[in-house]
Amino acid sequence: MFFKLPLLATAFLATLAAAAPTASPPAPGTTNLCCSTVGTNANPVISTLAALLGVSLTGILGNIGVGCTVLTVLGNTCSNTAVNCDSSQLGSGLINVGCVPITL
Repeated sequence: MFFKLPLLATAFLATLAAAAPTASPPAPGTTNLCCSTVGTNANPVISTLAALLGVSLTGILGNIGVGCTVLTVLGNTCSNTAVNCDSSQLGSGLINVGCVPITL
């Protein structure tokens, strides 16, 4: 009887672990964002904003997000472009670099 209780508890916990949903967390140093504009440094909106802020986008490869807000895990919707960006921010956080589109 004493041996059955630990065995049952272990089986129960294993079942819970197997049934629990798993979500892939973002890569370390990245943030899920909803951005009003996403593009490269050739995008006129992005290059104009960067120039107004005095931010150089020279040498930045890949997508850049502008006007972004953080997406939380639950309940957020994004009517613009959902992206995962590295944690690098320029121009007081108005410009995020290293962005990759994601599906919500």
